[in-house]
Amino acid sequence: MKTAASTQSLNPQDEYFLDTDTAAAPTHIGGLEVYKLPPGAGRDFMQKYYAQMRRLPVRAEPFNYVLSTLEPEGQKKPDGPLAWLQPKPRKKKENPVRVWKRLESVNPEEHIYLHALPYPGGQRELGELVARLHVNRLDRSRPLWEMHLIEGLEGGRYAVYNKLHHSQFDGKRGMALAQYTRSPKASVRNLVPIWAVDLGKHRERAAAGKPAAPAEAPGGLKKLASWGKALSKMREVREHKPGEGVIAPYSAPATILNGPLTLRRRLGTVSLSIPRIKALGAAIEGGATVNEILLAVCGGALRRYLQDRDALPKDPLIAACPVAIARKEDAAAGNAVGQILVSLGTTIANPKKRLHAVVASSRANKALMKELEPDAYANYLQLSMMPQVLAAKTQYGHKVLNANLIISNVPGPRETQYVNGAELEAMYSASMLLPGQALNITVSNFGDNLDVGIMACPDLCPSPQRIAVYAGEELAILEQAMGIRPARASRKARSPQSVATKAPRKKSTAKARPARSLESVATKAPGKTSTAKTGPAKKAARSRAPARKAVGKAAPARKAK
Repeated sequence: MKTAASTQSLNPQDEYFLDTDTAAAPTHIGGLEVYKLPPGAGRDFMQKYYAQMRRLPVRAEPFNYVLSTLEPEGQKKPDGPLAWLQPKPRKKKENPVRVWKRLESVNPEEHIYLHALPYPGGQRELGELVARLHVNRLDRSRPLWEMHLIEGLEGGRYAVYNKLHHSQFDGKRGMALAQYTRSPKASVRNLVPIWAVDLGKHRERAAAGKPAAPAEAPGGLKKLASWGKALSKMREVREHKPGEGVIAPYSAPATILNGPLTLRRRLGTVSLSIPRIKALGAAIEGGATVNEILLAVCGGALRRYLQDRDALPKDPLIAACPVAIARKEDAAAGNAVGQILVSLGTTIANPKKRLHAVVASSRANKALMKELEPDAYANYLQLSMMPQVLAAKTQYGHKVLNANLIISNVPGPRETQYVNGAELEAMYSASMLLPGQALNITVSNFGDNLDVGIMACPDLCPSPQRIAVYAGEELAILEQAMGIRPARASRKARSPQSVATKAPRKKSTAKARPARSLESVATKAPGKTSTAKTGPAKKAARSRAPARKAVGKAAPARKAK
């Protein structure tokens, strides 16, 4: 792979996701999309699709970026045949600077994989495979992304699992780029995956609707003043008493959901009706946003889950909620995300009072973010993240908690989408777990539903599907508490279905779409057999015996460099 001279620096958030990336807590994010096969698709559709993907050039940034380093000036090593005669440069304290370096060419065969589930593959088998793929860290000697095509799903369906590193992508950026890979029309053809999109001709369109670019970084006294404001605000927040609204960093209570992570993962899913959530928001005096109602739903579900395990802490759980901030227009990689801390009101038994408490906490902490100028707020975030970053490099990373979990909402498409005639059925996020946090809840809206993905480490948080079930029930509980009737959604919500009680398989038809929920079985990345064959160069064989499960060889996990 040849390299071009173009490089891009990393911002503090990018550095954070690289520094906290460990085997037990990798910092990549994933997206799982389930599609119906296009009309007339033959038995070799996925084999042809796989071959086509491997021939496409990698055009989009940052899919052609690789992590590199630049030596500070004055530390360049002598080169040439007589280099040994030249005096060695004097050592300085400066460390090499990490940058993103653009590659002139990228071999897609190193990033694209084909897997086959034992036919007919159900949601359980799909979950097992996705959980195993999600555990493995990305290879830092290559651009930090992978695309996994999955065939063999029952009902004439296939899936695509995309894996990206959080140092280069936040959820909003990923969704924004994905708009160029799908169409609301089934007749549109020649659509290519996100990494093969020519962003040059879409740049003006991509910029539409984005926040204005932030002003240039201040220098001299202005920069010093912004740090002063950040420090002053940090002291002010620390003086707030619990329950006053504003939440101080690192005030989250100790829970069974927080501790050293293992390599195992599970994924639970559920869909919630957006019209019902909006109706709840309208019933609150002054109104409440979809995100605020979602936080209240999660708070109620987690309260019940912890009560089941006799482990409800005396202080409310604290959620870290990412929020979008202004992005530089010339940034091809990196994050533009801040965060607020919100109390989930898990100590409040009354659902109506808990709902009001969560809304009040969300508003108080949003106001904190608005009180600071963009540069001062960025410095405030760096100060609040510093202890967690430093601790993550030690064996005590799980003991320094800024929050108990992350709850994130990523915008998605509001209408039916197609990829070269294949209809998109569902979208689930498989997000990262930070050191010490065994639970992550990431939501994306699709049509009139919120598709909720609950990623968990089962050694600390068994059965995340139970949390998903409770979330669906909590929505009805809040409606009853607020005295409103459920609003009807235009797209039927998929009800959760636990895999603990596995029903006999039935042949699915193209006319009716069954209610689905996806939960994976705990898996370990290394040394374990899989229900699918993997590998970029070998074709995956499909099992023809529906009564027996075929077990293939699992590709060994690559070690991150």
